[in-house]
Amino acid sequence: MSEPIYASLGKPTDTIDVRLSYKIVELFSEGLYASPNKAIEELVANSFDAGGRTVEVVLSPNLHDQDASIAVIDDGEGMDAEGLKQHWLIGKSFKRDLDTLPLGRKQIGKFGIGKLATYVLANRLTHISKRNDKYFSTSMNFRVVDERGEKDIEPKNPIKINLRELSVEQAKSAIKQWEGRAGAATGVRLFGAGAAKTWTFAILSDLKDKVYQIQPGRLEWILRTALPLRDDFAIYLNGTKLEPSKAGRGRLKRWVLGKDITELPKPAPDVEVSEDKTQSKESDTRYGLLQSSVGRITGYAEIYRDLLTGKSDEIGRSHGFFVYVLGRLINVEDGHFGISPDELRHGTFGRIRVVVHMDALDEYLQSDRERIRQGPVLADAQNILRGIFNKIRPELEKADLEEDPGTRLARKFAGSPASLARRPIIEMVRAALRGKVKPRYIALPPASTPGERERLLATLEARAETPEQFVGESISFMTPL
Repeated sequence: MSEPIYASLGKPTDTIDVRLSYKIVELFSEGLYASPNKAIEELVANSFDAGGRTVEVVLSPNLHDQDASIAVIDDGEGMDAEGLKQHWLIGKSFKRDLDTLPLGRKQIGKFGIGKLATYVLANRLTHISKRNDKYFSTSMNFRVVDERGEKDIEPKNPIKINLRELSVEQAKSAIKQWEGRAGAATGVRLFGAGAAKTWTFAILSDLKDKVYQIQPGRLEWILRTALPLRDDFAIYLNGTKLEPSKAGRGRLKRWVLGKDITELPKPAPDVEVSEDKTQSKESDTRYGLLQSSVGRITGYAEIYRDLLTGKSDEIGRSHGFFVYVLGRLINVEDGHFGISPDELRHGTFGRIRVVVHMDALDEYLQSDRERIRQGPVLADAQNILRGIFNKIRPELEKADLEEDPGTRLARKFAGSPASLARRPIIEMVRAALRGKVKPRYIALPPASTPGERERLLATLEARAETPEQFVGESISFMTPL
């Protein structure tokens, strides 16, 4: 299979030995990055580590097209010949060894395997990068890895890929097919007057079936929530700037750790108040808690009047624990952070949002950067979260007691599983409309035709999707006797 034009332009100046076996790819890509959204997130994380102020993800309108692609563009410090050689060292990263960190940022990557995440989405990964007014490129064809099928961790022979240097015209030609879609919304210019001094253009092409699992809404939530979203880092998805996720469904109260919460009930370990006076008093991270094994903990806790759960969870959750390490959310899928849901009642837990930063956990991250190694440190972190939950729960219970009985009843329905509360009511109404039962405690409006009966049931089904409104809104056509 011939190389695409963007991968073959430029003069080969050297070759890079990539010591990559099929076994390594199998272990570190499909095993660690089964989610296609997480694979894209890895490229964005690289952009953050490179000091990019702006990163843009561009997906082809139809990922089923033969020439469909995914591109990630950033205005970070770029890679020269040496940088691209280091990039393709498998299982080793120099990010943590840098004397000067890009924009002073703590580095997310430390295992040197993030680039392998792209294997689950594409057969080819191409980088085109500008640094020191020169343009460089490499292109890895993962099909070569598949063809070798090596079962050993250490490959017998390295895969050789060309390191190319491009002229400015060749660089323009290489990314021409994305012209008009990339950079238009971000304002970042790649060429000409006012162009960024450095940048990287990563291209995933020859896409695999895994890309069909990409859900734009889910990807958007991942990028909004799972990566650092801060004043000096903007993320765009297909031309739309992603703002930080905010849950605005009737917030009752908010506490800042170390400022409003200065001690935690059991089972939390002992903590001390920590204040960084170099930060502004308006900053949440000025205040924090200090614990011997977990280190400094900053963040906030919130309680809400209504459940933050619902159909939107298919895109991304708004409730539960959000644990960040070096600015990156590590428990994307697990809002309980490994704590049994039996300890955290859904009706209460579904109305809280606890955002904590625990950078000291970085030392204990597993290689997928989504889990913490089992041990005393993880147990302390979990107990701190339990303590925060126990601290704010009484405030939520107090707010509930101040509500009128009808609203409280509606909330109990909302906090109960549909199979135990709403579904039985719907099935009872269905049976009553068909004349199979005579309800003792509710009266139904006359529904003389099959069409009217079906409309009534359809309305109930629709309202069951919004559990906190099920009782109050259904009362209009189900009147207690």
